[in-house]
Amino acid sequence: MKTIAFVGSNSSKSINKQLALSLIKNKEVEFIDIQNWNVPMYSEDVQINEGFPEAIVSLASEISDASNIIIAVNEHNSNVSAFMKNILDWLSRHSKKIFAEKKILVLSTSNGQRGGLSANEFTVGFCSRNGAETVEGFTFPAFSENFDIENQVISNLEKKKQFETIISNFINK
Repeated sequence: MKTIAFVGSNSSKSINKQLALSLIKNKEVEFIDIQNWNVPMYSEDVQINEGFPEAIVSLASEISDASNIIIAVNEHNSNVSAFMKNILDWLSRHSKKIFAEKKILVLSTSNGQRGGLSANEFTVGFCSRNGAETVEGFTFPAFSENFDIENQVISNLEKKKQFETIISNFINK
């Protein structure tokens, strides 16, 4: 059972990437780093005239080969980031039910108390509408208060235990 993970942020200091990498460390999870992808904004004209970007074809193949997918999604202005939305737009055009028969875990964090809830809810809904077998969403609030940036670990022991259990259960289901 193959598990992959990717982060829907193109920020070099992405707290969602830091959280995701800390949670999958020492686990049988393949991390796909899409942070520096230069994928054009989705347009039907671009799709028709230029085809699908190679990066999207590659990610769609990785998704197809995986049973479990972990997506860490960032939030901009109470919504999913434009970068992530663009990746999802391309993926959904590549394969109508891109997440068919996949188990999806959507993680999000922010420095606020909602932990990226709006972006998390959007992504959970998107994955569900695009064929996911099961989708679970979890938020990690107050990142700066609950994460040790220097050591790249969750510093809040209660949250650390909770999220390690979530990840282990998800990977081993």
